[in-house]
Amino acid sequence: MSQRTGIFIAVVSVAVVALAGAALATPPTGFTTNLLARGSAGELHAKHDGIRLKTRRGVSADVAVATVTIDPGGSSGWHHHPGVVVVVVQSGTVTFYDENCGADVHQAGEAFIESSESPGLAKNTGTGTAVVEATFIVPASTPPAPPTPLRIDDPQPKRCNVT
Repeated sequence: MSQRTGIFIAVVSVAVVALAGAALATPPTGFTTNLLARGSAGELHAKHDGIRLKTRRGVSADVAVATVTIDPGGSSGWHHHPGVVVVVVQSGTVTFYDENCGADVHQAGEAFIESSESPGLAKNTGTGTAVVEATFIVPASTPPAPPTPLRIDDPQPKRCNVT
């Protein structure tokens, strides 16, 4: 096999894997994200009243804030984040499912953290519209690369049939 043929096969293989992953992703339904602001924070090193926020040395972070509206029965689709997300439920009820189908119910006035590379899914299990405010802290990309995405779509876990 020529070197050129080997490179072609490698490129096609990567493309097939990437497309298969995208095809298996579970898209959001009844789920609207309104990005309010995003900015570069550089290296984070903050401590106050027993609360600490710190990135590894040499790691810069971006911070983004978004309002997310979830219709009754709506879902985020299975996904994870490249960093940490602090979610505050402003109104309604949001149930967050982990990859093992464990469910945590969050009511208005409650907050929860998404900080796993494992898939998760947020679903409005109430009868009215749910609204959450999400603060994302993600690793910053180095220009000219595009900004780090705030979410990464995942396929539905085999152990959980919630969508």
